[in-house]
Amino acid sequence: MRIARPLFATVLLLAPLAAQTDWTLLSPAASPIAFSAHAMAYHLPTDRTVLFGGTFGGVRYNETWLWDGSTWTQATPVNVPPARVAHTLCYDEARGKLVLFGGIPAGGGYLGDTGEWDGVDWTQMTPATTPGPRRSHTMAYLPSRGTSILWGGYNGTDLFDTWEWDGVAWTQIVTASSPAGRRATDMAWDPVGGGLILFSGYQQGNDTWRFTGTTWQQVLPSNVPPARFDHSMVTDTARGRIVMVGGTTIADQWEWNGTTWLQRTPATLPSARSDTYLAYDFVREEVLMFGSSPTAETWRYAPTVRASFATSGVGCAGSLPNAPVLTSADRPWLGETFTVDIAPVPANTIGLMLYGLSDTFSATFGALPASLAVIGMPGCTLQVDMALVDAFFANGNTATWNLAIPNAAALLGGTIYCQGAALDLAANPFGFIVADHGAMLLGGK
Repeated sequence: MRIARPLFATVLLLAPLAAQTDWTLLSPAASPIAFSAHAMAYHLPTDRTVLFGGTFGGVRYNETWLWDGSTWTQATPVNVPPARVAHTLCYDEARGKLVLFGGIPAGGGYLGDTGEWDGVDWTQMTPATTPGPRRSHTMAYLPSRGTSILWGGYNGTDLFDTWEWDGVAWTQIVTASSPAGRRATDMAWDPVGGGLILFSGYQQGNDTWRFTGTTWQQVLPSNVPPARFDHSMVTDTARGRIVMVGGTTIADQWEWNGTTWLQRTPATLPSARSDTYLAYDFVREEVLMFGSSPTAETWRYAPTVRASFATSGVGCAGSLPNAPVLTSADRPWLGETFTVDIAPVPANTIGLMLYGLSDTFSATFGALPASLAVIGMPGCTLQVDMALVDAFFANGNTATWNLAIPNAAALLGGTIYCQGAALDLAANPFGFIVADHGAMLLGGK
């Protein structure tokens, strides 16, 4: 059941909104030179994006650079891996380390070494077994296994083997199926569909593959980008998307949403480039891109408005010992369904969500917060304007509210305030209890 005031209902019917994630060219005080074929990854324990290696002017480098969100600083570690290009760098979330593997050294050929960055220094690892020397391979962390997964590459032959690194040893994962051997591809973790998504590669078609953790499965999405190689992919965890950029002579933008590829049309799009690399900043919730252009360019890709949900205030207890609270693992993105739980509530009762455009004034009760003692709810407080009221049944002691948010331009950057409530006949004369309240900042992907 929903009771709506005309003004709020009209807002929900406004025109659709275009993509609201955009690229920004930054102007840091310091920067590496215009590297290409380098590698980058974000190191959460030190809140830095790390860049290592690359080439410029025909010279291969072994410099380590750190991005703090506003500028680059060259690190001076005691131990430094050899200079290289076409290598990989992956963040191991379980151990808080960056994993470096392979590439082409300054003198040519192929490297098969494993290094780790702890935020201060590089450590040369000495596992008994390794995937073997190679270049132009791909590597990504897979949360379901808690390991870094390496696939493919080139060592004179295009490879299609799958390996995992646990911090001590490399172990080959033998799979029932696999993409055809290839180099210059990339893959990233799919936070919606699970597994790792791999796309295209050198002299390959525009095929999409998923590594489930035990085998490879070809995916046949409804929408597919053009084939490419030397592109870069990274997981944007806040938006639940894989961002893909680059590829020889290609200037376009694509994202994987868990089931298909979406072509994006940001207001600003960097020029075509290959052998560039992306990193995702977990703290600032943005994608960083550096280099592979005539000048040293640092780009940021992020929503113009980031969706968020924050709770405050307190509810009132009824027949259960504790007052219900609002919790959500979602964010209120335009064009998607936002879900909030109200718990604990009496088993299988009726839940309510009160929501509107203010948490300071109610047309019915005046200034907020307002005591509800006058209607028979002593100790309970109204904290939002009740422009809309949704009713739904609880499942056990949890009532779950789902709000389909339209992809409407007028809603972007707006705030909707909500407060949970539930039927509890034993609580007070009115027979209801309330939870705390939340503020939904509406963002666009």
